[in-house]
Amino acid sequence: MFDVNRIRKDFPILEEKIYGKPLVYLDNGATTQRPLRVVEKMTEYYLRYNSNVHRGVHYLSNKCTDANEQARETVREFINAESTDEVIFTRGTTESINLVAYTFGEAFIREGDEIIVTEMEHHANIVPWQMLCERKKAVLKVVPFRDKGELDMEVFRGLLNEQVRLVCVAYVSNVLGTVNPVKEMIDAAHALGAYALVDGAQAIQHIPVDVRALDCDFFAFSGHKVYGPTGVGALYGKRSLLEQKPPWQGGGEMIKEVRFEKTTYNELPFKFEAGTPDFIGVVGLGEALEYVKSIGLQEIAEYEHGLMDYAMKQEVPGIILYGDAANKSSVISFGIEGIHPFDLGTLLDKMGIAIRTGQLCAEPVMQHYGVQGMARASIAMYNTREEIDVFCDRKDFQIIRAMTIEEIQNQIVDEFSMYDDWMDKYAYLIEIGNGLNAMDETHKTEDNLIKGCQSRVWFHAELRDGKLYFEADSDAIITKGIAGLLIRVFSGQTPHDIVNANLDFIDKIGLTQHLSPTRSNGLLSMVKQIKYYALAYEGK
Repeated sequence: MFDVNRIRKDFPILEEKIYGKPLVYLDNGATTQRPLRVVEKMTEYYLRYNSNVHRGVHYLSNKCTDANEQARETVREFINAESTDEVIFTRGTTESINLVAYTFGEAFIREGDEIIVTEMEHHANIVPWQMLCERKKAVLKVVPFRDKGELDMEVFRGLLNEQVRLVCVAYVSNVLGTVNPVKEMIDAAHALGAYALVDGAQAIQHIPVDVRALDCDFFAFSGHKVYGPTGVGALYGKRSLLEQKPPWQGGGEMIKEVRFEKTTYNELPFKFEAGTPDFIGVVGLGEALEYVKSIGLQEIAEYEHGLMDYAMKQEVPGIILYGDAANKSSVISFGIEGIHPFDLGTLLDKMGIAIRTGQLCAEPVMQHYGVQGMARASIAMYNTREEIDVFCDRKDFQIIRAMTIEEIQNQIVDEFSMYDDWMDKYAYLIEIGNGLNAMDETHKTEDNLIKGCQSRVWFHAELRDGKLYFEADSDAIITKGIAGLLIRVFSGQTPHDIVNANLDFIDKIGLTQHLSPTRSNGLLSMVKQIKYYALAYEGK
């Protein structure tokens, strides 16, 4: 029987207090916490058995090698692969997908071939294929999704043709929580002679995975998404395909024989595991999967679905939900009217609640909904209804909604005070700029260009329900960060409040004195333009 209270005892971090409040950890889509037995297992091997795997004849090396290969067997069983030869250890989903992009791409992709991805993919399942298409002069096609968060399968079927060589799709969207019809997509790809890769990063911890039943050609996942360590993951590939692919990296372990005339490569899976592996990370991954097995994925899935349904039924003033697919996993992405997601995440943090904010490594999804970013609460098996109640407390959201320009400025001052070195502050400023949503190209006009800036900076204002909302962009990364700060302060405020605002945070964080004279002038020009917008809209 599923017992969440018993499970929570396996995760000591859940007893932590954040700013004096009990931790409510709802950022599981980014990384899950580790149960004590995983930490203890890894510690045991560090303290008692540390050695190099596959490289020695002594006891410690043999002990580590056995543990490494037992973990490989655990992964094989967990995803129901046919053989351990089909399980390759990597640093995670990103590396697994890149491995396929380079090796499969080298062996199978030719000029004019087509690769299909979806609009809801994580960047890790977009960029490697873009890079491959550039190298091979192939074509990348995109399956859009509808506003409910469901793929447009009619478009998908229309994209399939004899030029398609590979279909790449997330089993579960990291933003929308949509459980995609991957089996249907795999079968459709195979019917035309194409292959299929499944990004399983957001599925492996929530739903049972059977790669043979899916009949996928490749399946990738990360350890830290399934209660294991960071920096380790696995790639499943059908043996027939792995045997045809060239190695990705050269070095130790992936070779059988090295001569200056010719090198003979190792057998599977070692052909794709060049260099010294993170065997203790692998041991931790194996232990994490054993832990999940001991509870039961089906039981976990049922509990998490119940918790998500409970959360989705809560009434929160001003909430905007993104993604309401009929088949949905434990991810809730949302916004609060008039509140920047970064501010939302920061203030929830002060309440002990950890969520993810920003573009969620899925910028095309943000573009689909026309938002700068989202907030995301992602549920794991150790979360409770009581935590959902804390998260959905109306008073907390009302506090956030009531933030004034002065309060936002004070928040920014607090954030910058965490950094002593101005190089770190610049890095943070750049991060803020990178969090801005791409500006509508139709708004990048001469009229919206800020005069007095050395770099090109655009600001656009729109009045909605008596409040001004801004978007901005710049061709300079630091300037873009400054624009991002100003948008945090002013966007969602009334024209009256903007006109009368005293921007003391600029001096308090030391921004003016650490900017060049030209950038300081540019900052002043941006502020002036924002106030001009406010003056123009005041009284409307």
